[in-house]
Amino acid sequence: MTLGAGRDPGGPGSDVSRLLGGRFRSVAKRLGAYDRGGAIDILLGMATIFYSMSGEGRGHATRVRAIVEDLRTRHDVTLFAPGQAYTLLGPIYRGTDVGIHPIDGLSFRYRAGGKLDYPGTLLAGLRELRRFPARVDELRRIVALAKPDLVITDFEPLLPRAARKEGVPYISIDHQHFLLECDLSEMPVASRIRAAVMGLFTGAFYSRQKTTVVSSFYRPPLRHRPGKDVRQVGVLLGRDILDAAPSQDDLVLAYLRRDPAPNVLDALESCGHPVRVYGAGAREPRGKVEFLPVDREGFVRDLARCRFLVATAGNQVVGEALHLGKPVLAMPEPGNWEQEINGFWVERMGVGRCLPVAALDARALGGFDAEATRFKDAMRWRIPAGNQDVSRIVEGVLSGLASESRAGFRPVASESVASGVAG
Repeated sequence: MTLGAGRDPGGPGSDVSRLLGGRFRSVAKRLGAYDRGGAIDILLGMATIFYSMSGEGRGHATRVRAIVEDLRTRHDVTLFAPGQAYTLLGPIYRGTDVGIHPIDGLSFRYRAGGKLDYPGTLLAGLRELRRFPARVDELRRIVALAKPDLVITDFEPLLPRAARKEGVPYISIDHQHFLLECDLSEMPVASRIRAAVMGLFTGAFYSRQKTTVVSSFYRPPLRHRPGKDVRQVGVLLGRDILDAAPSQDDLVLAYLRRDPAPNVLDALESCGHPVRVYGAGAREPRGKVEFLPVDREGFVRDLARCRFLVATAGNQVVGEALHLGKPVLAMPEPGNWEQEINGFWVERMGVGRCLPVAALDARALGGFDAEATRFKDAMRWRIPAGNQDVSRIVEGVLSGLASESRAGFRPVASESVASGVAG
């Protein structure tokens, strides 16, 4: 789905009209904040923020939601989400003070057996590039009419281009920019070469952002890149993870992609512990192995009480586990170079192991189980979340924009109050 395609960009009932309605939604939010302090400061301090994200996997959407739940208390936020991100966030935000709209996005291609198909992904991306100018123009019309104060993107290329064409500043908050901004010299040569190749694609997504925020469960030193404002923060965690009270049962938790390899299921069945598997799709139990549908609440509850986590090596799920003090047996998706790098850092930090999917068997899982206590001892401190750091960074950017120009949070903010009250 796209925004504004084939419509009068400002006509009644159009997507743009609904987006502009966000300006007036914010009136009640602003007026409702009177009892929390200086009303004038609150009215002038509220910005309109457009926020886009990648639609591949659940990590981007989870990260965005963690930030949005904080931003919405002070600002008017509209999300632009493709693919799985829209599927996850649409039911949460439709009909609320946070606007959400579907857009087109890129997605990975996989070969038989679940291996990431880089050539296939690249070819599909090149085909999509032909449609980019039209998609950017659609978003540009929306940006021009709604006049957001700031655009934030989590590895999504369309909205930053539309923002740049309209002179709207934007910042990047994602994990992928570690490929460009971090010194990865500790890694093996082959991994560094792969990181350099992926970095070329990362840099092509967008550039010229005012600030780049790299969110990760590991923290290699930053490269020195003169003239660039780059910040490092921890994993961005939802309220459910932050509020969870860790304990330890005998449970082993697994988070897998759909259609996991047979050897993985055989190993889990033989481990001797009760096992709960999320993400692999519905199927009959295998001994003590139980398969559950995707359920965020249930997953977090089980993560907080499990003995350890067996999972793909995504930055978000690994970061959540480490925050709760859970050792991780990371299995990068076959061919997924970014996850291979994440797995390297799991081992480097001494908080778990990284194994290829094909190498997991009963012996390997039993060996990890025997070492779980040692891995847990390496996590005597909780991995700090990056939420508060990101909040300070965003507010700092907005404050800087206000200082650079008298338009700052612009009279547009106060005008919308006047118009909303008058209407």
